[in-house]
Amino acid sequence: MKRLLSIALFICIASSISLGQQDPEAKNILDRAAERTKQYTTIKTDFSLKIENRRDDFSSSTEGVLMIKGEKYYMESSDTKVYYNGTTLWTFMEDINEVTISEIDEDSEDFVENPVIILEFYNRDFKYRLAGEVKMDVGWVYEIDLYPKDLDQPYSSFKVMIKKDNEELYLVKAVGKDGIDYTAKLENTVYDLPMDDATFVFPKAKHKGVEVVDMRP
Repeated sequence: MKRLLSIALFICIASSISLGQQDPEAKNILDRAAERTKQYTTIKTDFSLKIENRRDDFSSSTEGVLMIKGEKYYMESSDTKVYYNGTTLWTFMEDINEVTISEIDEDSEDFVENPVIILEFYNRDFKYRLAGEVKMDVGWVYEIDLYPKDLDQPYSSFKVMIKKDNEELYLVKAVGKDGIDYTAKLENTVYDLPMDDATFVFPKAKHKGVEVVDMRP
């Protein structure tokens, strides 16, 4: 988350690139987008997440808001709120008044688990290529395919869409080896908003009687 302009040219370029090589044009686009994002102290964006289960032939979608400050993030969707202060992860299920406490694997390459790495994971150990330019609701975007070198990764491939006009990340799709795919779309992104560190810590005092499930070792 199609192609209209210069599609034949980009298909020829992409098909000529061996998966054992890195596409320098794709790398330049990804690097510029990542560098742009790193310039901001905070990021707030609306998101939609679609989960497609190809094995059982069903899908689900959710929408929410994501706030990022350095390694910290807060994510809210429907009746779930996730707080991460850089060390501890709280997942609060509002409908049952339960919070699960856990930790994030710092080496994880799973942007669904840790959205902070959404613009950095490609640099870890991926092959990538520019598939082309695509016209979408937000305008023209670069379409870039990524393939993990590590065959033990849970995903067989990623697709990244980056807006051409401002080089902002717009969409990431992860194709899972287990038959479950994730598509995250980012919209209405704003930068450098003041964010107190307390935003990223679960406010237990505000939720009387909350059941705490501590999964930390």
